Amino acid sequence: MFGLIKDTHNVVVVGCGVLGAILAEKLYEEENGVTVIDKDSAAFDKLPVYFGGDFLNRDANDAEVLIEAGVEKADTVIAVTGDDVLNLFISKIAKDVFHVEHVLSGLRDPKRKMVYKELGIQSICIFDLWMDILEKEKII
Repeated sequence: MFGLIKDTHNVVVVGCGVLGAILAEKLYEEENGVTVIDKDSAAFDKLPVYFGGDFLNRDANDAEVLIEAGVEKADTVIAVTGDDVLNLFISKIAKDVFHVEHVLSGLRDPKRKMVYKELGIQSICIFDLWMDILEKEKII
């Protein structure tokens, strides 16, 4: 509208749990191209009815599924499956094989943070977020 062009991104979200569904919804609302992958078809029920992105009811443990989801054209891959090892696998493939610019990986076990860091994978650890809030609020 009015000659303004909004930057849109192609995003692949792997995992459609509560977090993955909310991220996919918000990214879609921001007019990004979004593809969601989950092996549990019931997981897609968490997406709002107006979600116009794509979804694949497949196991992302197979690189072919990532290709089918459009990882080769993705600007961002977000791995939030709830399985740290699978998130790491997806992230390494996206980053090292498909050269995706932005790769973010959910991490549940803070003991694995160094492994992610050594492999060059940006992780978001829920434990660290909680600790930051507790420290900021001077609870600990």
